[in-house]
Amino acid sequence: MIKKIQIGIGLAILVFLVGLFVVLHFKRNKIHDLPSIMKSGRLSVLTDSSSLGFSVKDDSISGFQYEIVKAFADSLGLELVISKQNNIATCMDNLKSGDYDIVANFIPITTEWKNDVLFSEPIFSSRQILVQQIQPDSVKSELIIKHYDLAHKTICIPEGSPFKMLLTHLSNEIASSINIVEVQDKSPEQLVQMVASGKIKYTICDEQFAEKLKLKYPNIDISLPIGFEQDQAWAVRSNSTQLLNKLNDFLDDFIGSTAYWEIYKKYY
Repeated sequence: MIKKIQIGIGLAILVFLVGLFVVLHFKRNKIHDLPSIMKSGRLSVLTDSSSLGFSVKDDSISGFQYEIVKAFADSLGLELVISKQNNIATCMDNLKSGDYDIVANFIPITTEWKNDVLFSEPIFSSRQILVQQIQPDSVKSELIIKHYDLAHKTICIPEGSPFKMLLTHLSNEIASSINIVEVQDKSPEQLVQMVASGKIKYTICDEQFAEKLKLKYPNIDISLPIGFEQDQAWAVRSNSTQLLNKLNDFLDDFIGSTAYWEIYKKYY
């Protein structure tokens, strides 16, 4: 009798676990495309916590990515629900799991995620620059001026940054190790500030944004490019083809428009 009860309990647990797996699998893979987004009345977006992503100061909301994706949401008559996440890898995981509709961040269009998500039309095209502190005249200059000078140096990047692969390739090219440290919950802008204040020695940053940050932090050097120019885009889920088409139509019209250049001039 006891054995039958144990078998029954075991079967019940097995049925429960199978059912739970089916429900979670369905939730993860269900199509949540433009029609269901329009029905919900909300567009859920992830970006980073920086002046290029999403920033809140007092009662003011700003951000290069925020203003563009807000214009997109407004064009569809949708409420924009935006969340901050500095780890791009985590952003991609959250996107694939169906928690968000768009990752609005500068993501290089590489093979790393090309099989997992759909990329929009390029938002931007730029290359990464080494950011280092300029020492006072009284201190011997230790500026890195050649890639091979990076051998055995430590470069800090945001945790989950897609540019880790770029530095790994550079390490292979100079045939020497580069110590890559992923800093948790920091944006590229925050890491540049840490270089300027002497808390870390090196980071990398988008070239055009680095030029603007140079005006704010004149004691940084941004003269050494790291890698080549890459197209950077937003990402949507692999089954959100209608959303992607609508987003691309919007970007084709918006990028280069007067409204776009007004936003661009605010942040670059």
